[in-house]
Amino acid sequence: KYKGLECANGKIGCSICKEVSTFKTPLKIEISKEWALCQIDGGMSENQKTRLSILRNKLKKHYSSAAHESACLILNEKKSNNLPKLLEENINDVNKSTCNIFRTAYYLAKYNRPFDDHFKLIELQMLNGVKLGCTLHSRYSSTYIIQHISKKMKEKLIENNAKCSILIDESTTVSALCGMVIYLKVSISNKDPIFIFLDLVELKNQTAENIVEQLLECLHSSGLNENYLKQHWISFVSDGASVLLGKKNGVAKRLNDKYPLIFSWHCMNHRLELAVNDSLKDIVATNHFKLFLDSLYVLYNASPKNQTELKNICSELEVVFLKIGRVLSVRWVASSWRAVNAVWKILSALCNHFSIASNDLSRDSKTKSKYLGLYNKLASPEFLKDLAIMCDVLYELANLSTELQSQSITLMEADRCIKRCIRVINSFKTHDGEHMAQAVIAIDEMEFKNIKLIYNKKLICINKNQFLTSIENNLMSRLLENESENKMILESISVLDKSTWPDEVDIRFGEDKIKYLCNRFLLDQNEAINGMKKLIDDPTNSPEKLMPTFYNFLKTFPCSTAECERGFSAMNNICTDIRSRLTICNTSNLMFININGPPINIWNPDTYVKSWLVKHRFADDTRSKHCKPMSNEDLQKKKSMADSII
Repeated sequence: KYKGLECANGKIGCSICKEVSTFKTPLKIEISKEWALCQIDGGMSENQKTRLSILRNKLKKHYSSAAHESACLILNEKKSNNLPKLLEENINDVNKSTCNIFRTAYYLAKYNRPFDDHFKLIELQMLNGVKLGCTLHSRYSSTYIIQHISKKMKEKLIENNAKCSILIDESTTVSALCGMVIYLKVSISNKDPIFIFLDLVELKNQTAENIVEQLLECLHSSGLNENYLKQHWISFVSDGASVLLGKKNGVAKRLNDKYPLIFSWHCMNHRLELAVNDSLKDIVATNHFKLFLDSLYVLYNASPKNQTELKNICSELEVVFLKIGRVLSVRWVASSWRAVNAVWKILSALCNHFSIASNDLSRDSKTKSKYLGLYNKLASPEFLKDLAIMCDVLYELANLSTELQSQSITLMEADRCIKRCIRVINSFKTHDGEHMAQAVIAIDEMEFKNIKLIYNKKLICINKNQFLTSIENNLMSRLLENESENKMILESISVLDKSTWPDEVDIRFGEDKIKYLCNRFLLDQNEAINGMKKLIDDPTNSPEKLMPTFYNFLKTFPCSTAECERGFSAMNNICTDIRSRLTICNTSNLMFININGPPINIWNPDTYVKSWLVKHRFADDTRSKHCKPMSNEDLQKKKSMADSII
C-alpha cells in the first residue's frame, strides 16, 4: 500500500522522496527533508496505540500530498529514460551521411581492413558523388563507431533466457599479449543453438583465480547477470589444461562451486590428440616413421631448389604436386593425414628425385650418400607397409576430428562417431584398409607405382596389430567418459537416440533419465516427459517439435573448443604483423563484427546511427574538427607526377 516506506532507528521515511530530494522539483512543491532523511516518529506519547495512530495519519497525509505524487512522477520519468527515446523518435529522417559513414566503418571490421583505410574509402566515395558530410572521417572516428556497433550488437544478442554453454581458450597475439577468447553457445528465439563470439580478454596472469575473476567480469559486463548465470549456465568447455580443469583448484572446479548447474567438459578434439600422442609413446617404431617424414619436410621446405626439382619430376610423371607437411606434430590430426597422403601420392616422384640426386655429379659425396639413404628407405617394403597403415588409421582419425569440429554436432552424435571410429580401426586387424591392400599387392610384386622395391632390414617397422590395439585402447580411455557423474549425464542425453532403444519400447521408457536431466539443470519436466511419450508412441515424429525446449537444451552442450580455434584464426587475420599495435579491446570489437555480424549487403545501420546520435555528433555537424587531408607539399608532388603520367 505504501510503496517506498522504510524505517531506521524507530523512525520512518520515504525512499522515493529520498531519491528525488536531490532533483529539481516543480515550482511551489518541496520535498520534506524529514521524510527524505527518515526522521518521522509517532510523537512523545507513552501509549503505543496513540503513536501508531499518529504515524498512520502522517503516512496517509504524506502519500496523498502533491510533493510525494510529484516525486513518484519524477522517479518514473527517470526510470523510463524518456529523453533519449524522445530524441530518437524525433529523428524521423535518419542522417543519410552518418549511415554511409557507418557502412564504411562496418566494411573495415567485416573485411579486416586497417582503420587508416576509413579516410581513403571516404575520399573515394566522395569522388564518386556520395554525400558523406564533413566529419567522422578520421581513423579515430572509425574506431569509436566500430566500438559502438559491437556494443549494441552484443546487447541485442544477449537478450534471451535460454540455457547457455561457455567455451574459453587461451592464446598469444602477435604483440605477445596473452588473451582469452570467450564463446557462448545459446539458442536464440527457440531456434537451434549457435556459437557467438563474446569477447577477447587480456589476461593479467594465468592463474585459475584470475581467469575466473576476469571471465565473470566479462560475462557481467556483457549483460549476463549473476541470477541468469546461476539458473542458465549449464556447461563449461575448455582445452583441458591443468589450470582450467584441475580437480582441486582449477577454473572448472571454482566455477562449479559457484554455479552448481555447470557440467565441465574437456574438448573432444584435444582428447583425440592426447590419445594419438599416447599411442606414439606406446609404439616406439612410430617415432622412427615420424622422424623420417619430418626429415622429408625439412628437405623440401628449407630448400626452394629441392622443391622446384620435385615439382619438375611430378610434372614429367604427370603426378599432382603436393607439399609435404609435418606428421603428428602440435597441429590437429587432420594435418598429419594430409602429410602422409601427400607422401603416398608423390612417392614415385620422391624416389625419382632421390635416385637422380644420388647420381648427380655436381653434388658432393656426402650429399649423394644422403639421397641414396633416403631412396633406400623410401623404396623399401617395410616403409611402404608403415606408410599404408598410417594412411588408413590417420584417414579415419582425421574424419573423426573433422566431425568433432562441426558446429552442429551434439554430444550424442559425437559419442556415436567415436564408437564407430573405434570399430573401424579394430576391423583393420582382420580386413586390410584401402592403402594396406594396395601395399600388400605391391610387396607381392615388389613394385609400387613403377618403383622397384628393395628390402631394408635396418628399418624398424611398426607392428600393425600392436599399433591398432594401442590406438583403439587410447581412444576408449580418452574419449569415452569414465567419471560417474559425466557418464550418467551422457547416458541420459542419449535417451533420444532411437538406435539405443530396446526392440519393445515401454511407453515410460527414458522417463527416469529425463527427470534426472530436468532436476539437474532446472528444466520443465512436463514438456519433456509428455514429448517423450508422444515420440515413443509415434517414432516418426520429430523431437524438435514435440519438446523444443528440451531438444534445444541437449544441443546446447558443445563437444569441442574448435570454435575458439576459429576465433584465434580470425584474430590472427586481424592482428597481423603490420597491425601488431592493435589493443586487445579494439581487436575484440573487430572480431565481434567480423564473426557475428551479418554481410554488409543486408546490414542495416539505422538503429545504430539513432543510438549513436543520442550522445555523439552526426556526419554533417560543422562544429566538429575536420580530418586533415594530405599536406600541400605532398599534394603538389603527386599532382606533378600525375601530370606527367596523363
